[in-house]
Amino acid sequence: MEERLELPLTAVEGEMFMPAAVVSALLRGFGAQWQLWTATGEADLDPDTVAALAEALDDFADQLDVECIALTQPTEENDQ
Repeated sequence: MEERLELPLTAVEGEMFMPAAVVSALLRGFGAQWQLWTATGEADLDPDTVAALAEALDDFADQLDVECIALTQPTEENDQ
């Protein structure tokens, strides 16, 4: 049985939000899970396609991480 994930959702003015770090981890986790299913034969998936999709999700997670880091870094405007 697979482990159930806890999703830390927060409601703000009727909209749901989740920390970006959790979203990045989910994206990477999807790709890793697909690759595991492919490697163990649990799913009849094409390994090359799964690898390409997992890489795309990793790249998107990396981009999200970088953009979040950039938003949290002090800028020259904030330093003055």
